[in-house]
Amino acid sequence: MYRGLWNFITKYTDNSHAVSVFLPIMIIGWTLAGVAAGLIFCAFTGTGVMSALADLICAGGYAGLILGLFGGCLFLYRIGM
Repeated sequence: MYRGLWNFITKYTDNSHAVSVFLPIMIIGWTLAGVAAGLIFCAFTGTGVMSALADLICAGGYAGLILGLFGGCLFLYRIGM
């Protein structure tokens, strides 16, 4: 997934700008995925979304930070950027 997104971004931009596009997309994507997973969990368990809103935002933020930012940085370090 990381490689496919990186190849898509470098196809349309040069490498000096690609990092500036890649990391925010990774953070936003993983944050939205974390919030969506939390919403699906709330739907299955019958928990009210408004009562669990702080937990959903927190889980989405951690997903964006850990998987998006740190995962993207480790990917870029591994490919030699």
